Amino acid sequence: MPEPDGFREMNGATLPASGVARDYSRLTRTLYTRESVERLTTLVVGAGALGNEVIKNLALIGVGHVVILDRDHIEASNLTRSVLFCTAGIASHLANRTPKAVVAAERVRELNPDVQATPHVGEVADCGLGIVRRSDVVFSCLDNEMARLELSWACARLGRPLVDGGLGRTNSSSGMVSLFPGSDGPCYACRKAPARRRQLLQELQGREDPCWLRERAQAEADVVSTTPVMASVIGALQVEVGLRHVLSPADPTRGEARRVTLHPGFSAETSSFERSPACPLHEAASVITVVRERPERTSTDWTPAALLDEYPGGAVLLLDWPVTARAACRACGAVFEPWVRRARFRAATCPTCRGSDLAEQEVVTAIDPSSPWATRTFSALGLPRAHIWEIASLADAAAPRHHVELTGDLAPRAAAGAQ
Repeated sequence: MPEPDGFREMNGATLPASGVARDYSRLTRTLYTRESVERLTTLVVGAGALGNEVIKNLALIGVGHVVILDRDHIEASNLTRSVLFCTAGIASHLANRTPKAVVAAERVRELNPDVQATPHVGEVADCGLGIVRRSDVVFSCLDNEMARLELSWACARLGRPLVDGGLGRTNSSSGMVSLFPGSDGPCYACRKAPARRRQLLQELQGREDPCWLRERAQAEADVVSTTPVMASVIGALQVEVGLRHVLSPADPTRGEARRVTLHPGFSAETSSFERSPACPLHEAASVITVVRERPERTSTDWTPAALLDEYPGGAVLLLDWPVTARAACRACGAVFEPWVRRARFRAATCPTCRGSDLAEQEVVTAIDPSSPWATRTFSALGLPRAHIWEIASLADAAAPRHHVELTGDLAPRAAAGAQ
């Protein structure tokens, strides 16, 4: 079975500086000194209008490595709001449906050859935790609540600060930046009302209520109007908040939010928030503190069975989210193995007749040595590359869990830089 749809890694060599060295002297007396920022690795999730501004600023400041994750390709409507896509070759990119992440990474290297840029094409759940783990700070430039929640949980598990940016629906002149500091602080779900938090978590588990799904679809159909002006303001604020937190850390237990409104009247509000005691995403067992790196193993040559064999006494591999492993089409009777997250399965169609009237036959939340799926490679199962897999004991549910990273999926330079 192929790897997850749309997930590709494209590494590009640093482009020559055309004989022009970057002069960072104007940053010497700021927080963004060359010595402090050139060692940083940043992950930007979402390369739309907001992501373009974050990526541009990181490139100009000269951070060491910008990793860009986005699932979409460039469209004509991006060109009025996305500075990185306004290039001489844009007609070719539009015709070829070039992924946003790929073009954004190319532009980073053009803006500043001192910055390494790596694109990943895929969704948040397609991005292995090994990539998140190597990031000093993560920037969320997403317009989807479920993706925000997935990313926030990944950052909380790994103790990585997350800076979320959002553009308001009202009059296209407002936005908010929120800082989620890591494992000891609140996550994205903590800020949601209990009912909405429950809905989001049930959607991620693939247990949606049709009523609120219809309501959410109607809300998402109302596309948020964004301007390059507001994207510039919020994107710049995200970079300021994120780098300042990394270079001069504050209270790791409290989150911060900054809301900016430009019209009809200017206002800037700052607030702080704590972890919600009712949020279920802060179980101590889910926090990843010790990672066993396996640089000799990759998703294409290793299987869950081979991994579990290394844990005598009985062990099970836990999946982050439920996966629909087998399904049937009610229209044509075809039985197939989608092996996609249950939350994504709701958008699946029959590979035979393209019908959407599907029935789940098997949902997998864990793989033990006796599972029929255990002998397939991680890639064949469509599971994320460069992931950190969680291993639990079959005999003792209270025993500490082990975390194993398929480090071989990462580029050598990224693997060597792990903390």
